[in-house]
Amino acid sequence: MNTLEKLIYQAPNLTFELPDNTPVVRLGLIATVYFKEGYLLESKKRVMECFDRFKEEFGQYLKGQFDGRYKKLTDDSFKKTAMKILETDSNEQYEWHISSAPTASEAAEYSLSALNSFEIHGDQKRSFLKITLPWALLQEADGAARYQNWLVYLCNQVKAEHGYGGLSSILPYDFDSYMPMEFQLAQQFSGLEVDSMVHNFKRELLNHIKGVNWYTVLGKQFVERLGGEDQLRHAFGGNGDIGVLSHANGLIIRAGDLPQLGAESEQLPAAYVAVNRVVKPLRIPNPDQLHTYSPYGNCFEEDSTARWYSRFDQENNQPKTPARLEAGQTCSVAGYWFAPAKTDSRRYFNQGETMPSFTGSNWGDTLWYWSAEK
Repeated sequence: MNTLEKLIYQAPNLTFELPDNTPVVRLGLIATVYFKEGYLLESKKRVMECFDRFKEEFGQYLKGQFDGRYKKLTDDSFKKTAMKILETDSNEQYEWHISSAPTASEAAEYSLSALNSFEIHGDQKRSFLKITLPWALLQEADGAARYQNWLVYLCNQVKAEHGYGGLSSILPYDFDSYMPMEFQLAQQFSGLEVDSMVHNFKRELLNHIKGVNWYTVLGKQFVERLGGEDQLRHAFGGNGDIGVLSHANGLIIRAGDLPQLGAESEQLPAAYVAVNRVVKPLRIPNPDQLHTYSPYGNCFEEDSTARWYSRFDQENNQPKTPARLEAGQTCSVAGYWFAPAKTDSRRYFNQGETMPSFTGSNWGDTLWYWSAEK
C-alpha cells in the first residue's frame, strides 16, 4: 500500500464516538504556529484576516465558537467578536475558537484558534494560531496543496517564529476526559502530533521548537542557528522526499508528499527521521509534561513525554542503523541513503557496497545518511 492507502486503511481505528454517536476523538490535519507581539493592533488585524478567510472558505461547516464561553456561531456573533478583539488593550488576553463542533464536548473537523500574549510580558511569551482540517482532505486531488497553502498563509500573516503541521488526534474543546485516548494513540503512531494543550507551550517555546512532523516551521533565528538557509537547503537537497519552502520569516520543511501515521509495527517515517536529525539541536531540551494529571486514565508524564519528544531520534529507535557513513566506508545496512553533497543523491545500497564520494562539491566531505529500507 502507498502512503495514502495506508492512511485510508488505518484512519477508522483512530476515531472514537460515544454511545449517542457524538465524535470525541477524530483523526485530523493540524497546523500550529507561534509568533511574537500578538498584543499589537497590527497583529490582531492580521489574525482577524485569518479568521475572515477561514470563515469564507469553510463557513458552511462552522457551528460553534468559544469567546469566554462556548456558544453558537452566527454571522452577527462572528463580526461582534472580531470587533471586540480589535478593541482590546495590549495587556488584555483574547482567546477565540471557531469550529464545526456545535458544542464544547464534540471533536471538530474544522476549527481555527488564536490566543495572544501581553505587552507587559515583552518577549517572554508567544501567541499562537492553530488550524484543524479533516484528514480526508488529502484524498482530494488538490487537498495536500490546499493544506500547504493554508500553512504558508498563516506563517506569512503572523511572521511565524516556529511551528509544525501534520496528523493529530482531534479532541473536543473540553478535552480533559479524552487525554488518555490521545496518550494511547500517540504510543501506537509516532506521526501523531500531541497538541491538545497547545496553550501550555507559549513560554516554553521561546528559544526552542517543539519538534518534527510532516511540516516543520523555522523562523529566521532558528534557520541561522542551523547554519543558514543555503546550508539547510543543501542538507536536504540529496533527499527527494524532503521539500524546503520559504515563508515571510523563514523556512518550512516538508517531510514527504503526504503525512505518515508511523504505526509502531512499521519502520519510523524515514523523512521525519531525516528532518529530525538536522533540526534536533533546536528542540526543547527539558520539556514539561505534554499532559496535566487526569483522573480518567493514563496520560503523558515526565518519562513518557521525554520519549515522545525523542521518538524520531534514530539512535534511540533504530540502534542497528548508523546515523551516517563516510565515503569509502562499506554499507552496513541495505537500504536507501542520501548525501547532502549532491542533489537527488538518494539511492539504494546493498550491504557491503562501498559508499561513493562526490568530488568538487562545495559541501565538503561526502557523508551518507540513512533514508529508509525501501
